Amino acid sequence: MCCCLTKHLPQGGTITKIILSLGFLLFSTWLAIAAEKTGDRNSTMRGKYIVEHVAMCVQCHTPRDQTGQLLLSRYLEGAPVPVKAPANLRVEWALKAPAIVGLPGYTREDGIRLLMEGITPDGTMPKAPMPPFRFIRADAEAVVDYLKSLS
Repeated sequence: MCCCLTKHLPQGGTITKIILSLGFLLFSTWLAIAAEKTGDRNSTMRGKYIVEHVAMCVQCHTPRDQTGQLLLSRYLEGAPVPVKAPANLRVEWALKAPAIVGLPGYTREDGIRLLMEGITPDGTMPKAPMPPFRFIRADAEAVVDYLKSLS
């Protein structure tokens, strides 16, 4: 190295420590970015699991064929509600479940509020038979992020 540069560099193992510290910092940043991307994917997969196997959204929001089988080619695109209102029930009953692919008409926060508090963007409760969900925030976020990812 040029003598004019070496007189300004720290002596001994200090350079090695600096290089190792910088390497550690870069590696830590890379790990954090990788973990965030993996977390997003895991959250979306959890959302899909909740939609299909826990909240069972597919049962009302996906149309069926003449034999009652779900038309997966029209996954979550809205459908006639597959159950009739009980005769003695005095609540408004939805005749059609709306499309929820992309959550049209809902911001991310609107969707989370619906799943956590049971309140729509206009401040009302959805018509029966939509359950009054009370998800924890992480699950509500996972479901909303999954549904938004489908648009």
